Amino acid sequence: PSTMIPGALVMDTVMLLTRNWMITALVGGGAFGLLFYPGNWPIFGPTHLPLVAEGVLLSLADYTGFLYVRTGTPEYVRLIEQGSLRTFGGHTTVIAAFFAAFVSMLMFCVWWYFGKLYCTAFYYVKGPRGRVT
Repeated sequence: PSTMIPGALVMDTVMLLTRNWMITALVGGGAFGLLFYPGNWPIFGPTHLPLVAEGVLLSLADYTGFLYVRTGTPEYVRLIEQGSLRTFGGHTTVIAAFFAAFVSMLMFCVWWYFGKLYCTAFYYVKGPRGRVT
């Protein structure tokens, strides 16, 4: 949940400033999707600290056996060649971020519509022709 906080704050700020659901969906939803990946950096940051173990300089991630594969490294290229991600070349992170932004925009619109459809207050008026909504 903590990775969603930066994007959610931007989306709420856009909604607060514009008061327009369409602008919030486009700008705020896009920011929510694009900020999801950088929201992970504070979590993975400490794993890149240097550590000397038995006279060998390692990162904390290497010492604990945690593997955070970065794009552009030979390990990542080997993983891509095994699957269908090779068509994206070296731009998989950027493509995934913009796809997440698009899906966030779309889901904001879908759930906004559901909220408008099912949660709009209405009342019945009893008139001379019966009930009128």
